[in-house]
Amino acid sequence: MNISTSLLFDRATENMGALQNKLATTQAQLAASKQILSPSDSPDQAAAIQRLRGEIDKQANHKTNLQVALRHYSTEESALKSSSDILVRIKELAIQAANDTQGADSRKAISAEMKALRDQLLSLGNTRDDNGNYIFSGTRVKTQAFATGADGQVTYQGDQTQTRIPAGIERTVSFTRSGTDVFSRVVRTDEKGQTQSVGFFNALDQMISAVDKSQTSGIQQSISDVDQMQSNLTLSLAQSGSDQNIVQSQMDVMDETSLRLKSSLSDVEDLDYASAVTNMNKQMMALQAAMGSFSKISSLTLFDYIQK
Repeated sequence: MNISTSLLFDRATENMGALQNKLATTQAQLAASKQILSPSDSPDQAAAIQRLRGEIDKQANHKTNLQVALRHYSTEESALKSSSDILVRIKELAIQAANDTQGADSRKAISAEMKALRDQLLSLGNTRDDNGNYIFSGTRVKTQAFATGADGQVTYQGDQTQTRIPAGIERTVSFTRSGTDVFSRVVRTDEKGQTQSVGFFNALDQMISAVDKSQTSGIQQSISDVDQMQSNLTLSLAQSGSDQNIVQSQMDVMDETSLRLKSSLSDVEDLDYASAVTNMNKQMMALQAAMGSFSKISSLTLFDYIQK
């Protein structure tokens, strides 16, 4: 078979061009630290990378939402603990005021302290989170939970709706809490067995008035009211703690899942440097050999053959 000089040159040029392209690709992979530089390099691998990245982003967004929830719960827990401590002090004062040894002036002093504690409770009922939302207004987060009217009566301005957030597969936890569930109404039963429901802050105001006026029956009733208030607050505090534990547990699971996904992504996407450097050195040697061979072959002529 006759091989023309032009064919020899074309094949040598094509071979060197292919080697140069492979070397350039390897160098680009090393510079980017990635196996795949474009989806066309490996469609299946590129699709796997895109899917893993999507899952990692989804996990990150979900974790961000849960972190916001944890900060919300932390604010809520702090308000509930402070409210519980205040109620303990109010009960101590009520028991002290119920003692017959207390005079009118002493009870007026006690009622003044109770009034200050009641105002603190009202402030805690209007606690806001990091975003300035009222945490005990239900879903009306921009509306002050408890407001004092012109008549001095405290009314609840939020709603009873609870917002729930996902915390795992088919599992949700409460994100918003109604103020009337936390600072709940007290139920009184009279001598005839009839019940009466009184608002949280209204019951406190009645207690303060009873202490200020030395009304023994009213003071005794207030001690029973405070017991109910404490019981409801303790229940709310326990629920808040339970929600926090669930969210924290889910975040731990998400951290493990994210780590596994990132490890899988690294296996598919990241470049094996040792293998790539070895491959690059082989390609460089092959290219140098091809160029050297082409240089020698291209310098040969028929006259060189005849001279030999």
